[in-house]
Amino acid sequence: MFATIMVLVALVLITPSLLGHPSELASLPILIVAMTHDRQDVIVDVTSFAQPYLYDNITLEVLHENQDNSTVPYANVTQSDTYSESLYVPANATPLYIHARLVDRQGNYFEINVTMRLSVDANMKTVMVFHFPDDKGSTAVRLTTPPDDFRWPVPRKGTMP
Repeated sequence: MFATIMVLVALVLITPSLLGHPSELASLPILIVAMTHDRQDVIVDVTSFAQPYLYDNITLEVLHENQDNSTVPYANVTQSDTYSESLYVPANATPLYIHARLVDRQGNYFEINVTMRLSVDANMKTVMVFHFPDDKGSTAVRLTTPPDDFRWPVPRKGTMP
């Protein structure tokens, strides 16, 4: 009886991968920002939240602020037919302006802009501070203390023309 239950559980877990990847996106993509263990680099990653999904196109761009307070491109990647994209950026390049854009196979596009800077809290721990410039009038701030990472859904913005 126990063996039968275990076999059925295994089949439930294995069957979706045997059937192939879905052609329609079943969950929102997610933006992940984290720091490496040595706190030298910031990892910016965008991927599907709950399942592997083959996107038509993913663009991930990171800008940083120069000494003259102008933003300049620091790192970017655009890839077609991919499941996810990542960039590693030196932590001393903050503040960072992160832009992610994904296009699914139905022509829907998902897009987010986030700013991130590093700060030190009262306990002398490094804190990642996130702002959302697309939310006009909002002063929403998210704080994340490494080794925790920042995870935020990338909202659907429309359909490609």
